[in-house]
Amino acid sequence: MHKRNLQGWFQHFDFIVIDELCLILSLLAVMVSPATVKERYTEQNPLGLMMLIAEMNFLLIIVSNFLDTVLQNSNGEELALTGKHCFYLLSLSVLGMLIRNGEVSYPRITIFTCTIVYLLLSYTTRISWKSILIHRARNRESQRALLVVTHENRAKEILHRLKSSSLASYSPKGVILIERDAQGETIEGVPVVANMCNAADYICRSWTAEVLFFNASQDERVQPLIECCRDMALTMHFYMPVQGMSEHKQVIERIAGFEVLTANLNFMTPHDAFLKRVFDVLMGLVGSMVTLLALAVIGPMIKKASPGPLIFKQERIGENGKRFTMYKIRSMYMDADRRKAELAEQNSHSDGMLFKMDFDPRVIGNVQNKDGTRKRGIGDLIRRTNLDELPQFFNVLKGDMSVVGTRPPTVDEWEKYKDHHRARMSIRPGLTGLWQINKRKDTMPFDEVVKLDTDYIANWSLGGDLRIILQTVGSMLRNIKGQGTMQVSNA
Repeated sequence: MHKRNLQGWFQHFDFIVIDELCLILSLLAVMVSPATVKERYTEQNPLGLMMLIAEMNFLLIIVSNFLDTVLQNSNGEELALTGKHCFYLLSLSVLGMLIRNGEVSYPRITIFTCTIVYLLLSYTTRISWKSILIHRARNRESQRALLVVTHENRAKEILHRLKSSSLASYSPKGVILIERDAQGETIEGVPVVANMCNAADYICRSWTAEVLFFNASQDERVQPLIECCRDMALTMHFYMPVQGMSEHKQVIERIAGFEVLTANLNFMTPHDAFLKRVFDVLMGLVGSMVTLLALAVIGPMIKKASPGPLIFKQERIGENGKRFTMYKIRSMYMDADRRKAELAEQNSHSDGMLFKMDFDPRVIGNVQNKDGTRKRGIGDLIRRTNLDELPQFFNVLKGDMSVVGTRPPTVDEWEKYKDHHRARMSIRPGLTGLWQINKRKDTMPFDEVVKLDTDYIANWSLGGDLRIILQTVGSMLRNIKGQGTMQVSNA
């Protein structure tokens, strides 16, 4: 019977326990130190506060997944992650004190001293414990013997990785090549122990317990050996790489009870999806309130310049082809859709996949005088400052959109899509994204837009979303400043 390794955060439970002990020791050391005792503080129940911080630390480790790569990180990477973890914990601890007591109950010097002690202690123990684990893993007696069955062109790479991994729990004891009989040869110091004809007999007599079939399970020459291994109740491992897909983007899942290899451009873990949705809801609530205030201010100006509804509704294509109604503050005249075809030749995107104009006469208040001068109106103001996008926070609350993602195409744009354009629709569309913060967005070819979007999907992270949001805010502020300068010069 095969004993499975721990999965998820359970596989790092030892690091979690060690980290919690480091935190408690840091809190105790600072609280009882002579320097701290002399300081005045208002905390009535230090032990209760200590346990609250320890609980928050445990939840932070689970939710943030900081320990997910602890065994692979270099010392520098681990120091950076430990520092980030301490910063988040410090912020949560201060917030916890404010909620609990209505004030920060310890002097700032005490809080920061505790944070530094915890940082040093946590980092030192993580590195030390990892060194112990690596030393144990390199003890070949504790490793599980593994027989590798593969094609000759992949054998060297596989065996090298198995032997060089510092935390490998397996030790390759032999290899069998599918294409030819190479008994007596060695590859990366591992002997070729059998051929496809005598492999079953060798496995039976050598008491091999586990066999790795690397990209070999579909080969007809290997099927009899797989059946023999099954009859001998051996543990079998199968690796089936998907052509052109990174092995880090492949996971094993179950569909109707079937074990399947799932591959995609990127994966989002359940806790990442949860955090992204929570962030979207919070931003959606704040953004919706800002939208109502903005409508109260600029609504009457729009109504005066162009009678009609304040909110423009348009059908868009969302995640995986889902159609939804997107909301915007109306910045164009009521006949804008009818006039779009007349202006097709002035589209800055020559491929026709997007529609952008530097000066669009359909925008409310935009007028081109007979002498060639142009006057921009209220519609241009809200478009350049992106105020027209605010109602999309309602879409975010509904779940049709996310704060950060790819822009949802119109139905007519979607109908022009080619196969490789489909990739940008594999996630929930967003108010902003890499394309929106690019300075060349108004003239960028659509294929470059798609490349930006696929890069975003392939390298997605919560931190990356935050960076895009900050850049979006900066871009909006620059646009507002530029719009103000332009209005003054026109006056």
